[in-house]
Amino acid sequence: MPEKFGADKIIREEEIEKIYLSHRKDRTWKHVREVAETAAEIARRYGLNIEKIRTAALLHDVSTILSPQEMFDLAVTRKMPLDPSEEKYHFLLHQRISRILAEEQLGIRDPEILDAVECHTTLKKSAGSYDKALFIADKISWDQEGVPPHYETLQTLVRESLDKACFFYISDQFENGRLLMPHKWIIEAYDDLKSRIATPQ
Repeated sequence: MPEKFGADKIIREEEIEKIYLSHRKDRTWKHVREVAETAAEIARRYGLNIEKIRTAALLHDVSTILSPQEMFDLAVTRKMPLDPSEEKYHFLLHQRISRILAEEQLGIRDPEILDAVECHTTLKKSAGSYDKALFIADKISWDQEGVPPHYETLQTLVRESLDKACFFYISDQFENGRLLMPHKWIIEAYDDLKSRIATPQ
């Protein structure tokens, strides 16, 4: 487990880097830094706090220092309600476990940071701007080889609307069968975004 920092301490990037690298997560560290840069660009466009979104981005995959089985065991020990998709594919828990580590081990208290970390894979119903910014930044700066699917389209849409960019991505996941097993949160996010786009706020 990572070193525990005080709740009043500002976590420097070097300290976060140490957590990943000490667990041999070099590739994950590279990914979260790229997501942080993308998220910062989005934050500038939408007037969000850049330090806050960068912190969320750098911590969004911190739970990967644990194995999927360890994530599942932690969830069971804490009696966390589990989605069927999380029971079958334990890695899907990493977004929720990352929130736990960020809050309890690293002393993060800002709810916008914690919420964004918690739903960065699936998004969720009534998502906030930080949630959407991290979600789409994670998809634009994905952790696979090559160019992410629909990269140019996502880059265009994110300049128009976070809702449109997120809805396009989730729609594509459903329409092209890219999800192993849909999580309840992504289904609810899809319905919520669809209604928001149909009836602009």
